[in-house]
Amino acid sequence: MKRKKVEALGTRAQILRAAEQVFVERGVSRASLSEIADLAGVTRGAVYWHFKDKMALLETLFEHASLADDPFVMSWSEGERDPLGQLERRLAGLLATVLSAGPSRRFYLIMLMRCEMSTETEWLWSRLHASWRGAEHQMARALRAAIARNQLSAELDPYLAATFIHSTVMGLILRSLREPPLAVSRAVARLIVSQILSGIKGSAR
Repeated sequence: MKRKKVEALGTRAQILRAAEQVFVERGVSRASLSEIADLAGVTRGAVYWHFKDKMALLETLFEHASLADDPFVMSWSEGERDPLGQLERRLAGLLATVLSAGPSRRFYLIMLMRCEMSTETEWLWSRLHASWRGAEHQMARALRAAIARNQLSAELDPYLAATFIHSTVMGLILRSLREPPLAVSRAVARLIVSQILSGIKGSAR
C-alpha cells in the first residue's frame, strides 16, 4: 500500500512538471491534457485520476509554487526604522528573483503571459486583481511610514505613489517575460528600484 502511494505521488509530480512545461510553451487555453499526459509519460486517464480537469491542474501547479500571485506582495511592519530603504531593498530582491531564470520566472510567465482571459480563467484573474491591490496596499503602508519619518514629503499621496511604483515594476516584469531571461543581480535591481523611487521623492515638491 505504501509503495502504491509513493508511486502515485511520483506520477502526480511528473504530471505537474509536464503541465508547467506545456503551459509555458503552448499557453493554458491551447494546452491539452493529452499533450501533458504524453510529456509526463502517462495515460490521459492517469491525469484525470489525479486532477478533475485542466483548471484543477493549473490551480494545483500554482499552489505547489508557494509564491504570491503578485510578485511584489510583501509583509510590512510599522516599526521599521528605515521604511523607504527597506521598501527599496525588498522590491529589488523580488525584482531580481523574477527577472532571472528559475522557478519564480516560470510561475509568473504562466500566470501573467500564458493564462488568456476567458470564462475558464476568470477565477484566476479575480485572484490576480485582489493580489495586485494587496501589493499596492502594503507599498502604501511603507510609504506612509516613510512620510512619518520625514523620508518623503507630507504632500505625497501614498496610495497614488504605490500605484505608480507597482505599475512600473510590473511593467518591467511583463516586458522581461517577453524576452530571454536575464542574470540580474540584486545590486542592479536595486539601482533600477532606486531610479523608480527617485520619481516619487521629487513628485511632491
